[in-house]
Amino acid sequence: MSNSTIACLLFIGIIAFLLAGIIYAIRQKNIYYSGSFASMTAFHDVQSGEKQKAIETVIEQQAKKKWEEQESGEGKENSIN
Repeated sequence: MSNSTIACLLFIGIIAFLLAGIIYAIRQKNIYYSGSFASMTAFHDVQSGEKQKAIETVIEQQAKKKWEEQESGEGKENSIN
């Protein structure tokens, strides 16, 4: 085998490994489809005052819901101990 063939196979293997990892993470629910705190914060900065208040309210509601789930023990099956 030539060096270029080995390099190509190695590259394809790395890509396949990365795709398998992404699929595994999605199936394990480590990656969520809802907006993250960072994305909502970045979106918040470019909005008008009224929209910024609405975004802040949504962030606070999500934080409260997550806190209540942690307090009641509902979110423990997804947490890493």
